[in-house]
Amino acid sequence: MESQLLTVKIGPYFFGAPVSAVTEILADPAITPIPKTPSSIAGVAVVRGQALTVLTLHPALNLPQGSVRMALRWGDHRGTSLIAVDHVESLWTPAAPIPPERWQGLVPAALVAMITNAYRWDQEWLWEWSEDLPDRVQATLLTVN
Repeated sequence: MESQLLTVKIGPYFFGAPVSAVTEILADPAITPIPKTPSSIAGVAVVRGQALTVLTLHPALNLPQGSVRMALRWGDHRGTSLIAVDHVESLWTPAAPIPPERWQGLVPAALVAMITNAYRWDQEWLWEWSEDLPDRVQATLLTVN
């Protein structure tokens, strides 16, 4: 079976989340901000009794950080996090990715470590996130801020 991506939008950027990593899509999660945390942490949301960190890529993309409209519940072997997105587009089965030498200079610099592949999608660039995206956000963005 071919792998699918859940296509999402953050500001003007399109991303593809591996379907195998996303366990749930949450609309309008109630988020409690946490004072004195890096800007890549939007806060904490309680989902079915579990407090989850809400990570946002808006600051890394130089986008204003407003309220979180949607979040992807991202589960892996190390735990669960929420990734804030502006809009969920659709499920998509990509063809062959574009060779890295053609796109690596185009991806937003702060996200280079989080992108595994790139595709052309509806005449736009679509950046595929790594399955361990929350770990990569924490390793790169949270140490920079």
